[in-house]
Amino acid sequence: MKGYGEILLGIVLAALGVAGIVHWYIPLLEVIKGVIGIIVLMVGAVFLMIGVSDVREKGEEEIEMGEVAESGTEEEEKSE
Repeated sequence: MKGYGEILLGIVLAALGVAGIVHWYIPLLEVIKGVIGIIVLMVGAVFLMIGVSDVREKGEEEIEMGEVAESGTEEEEKSE
């Protein structure tokens, strides 16, 4: 019996949602137009953070590789 109540509630809420979209169509479009810029800005910020993180990791790897190469040559010099 609980499942039927959830289905009925879902149908009622979907119908109210469609009615709200039809009734407030023009203001809805204005909100969507306003939000597009904000969404693009946020996605751009996320990609910027990912790029900075990748560049930082690559720099750290290069530094570590240089340290390993230097310690390897020092060990070779000591063994000779």
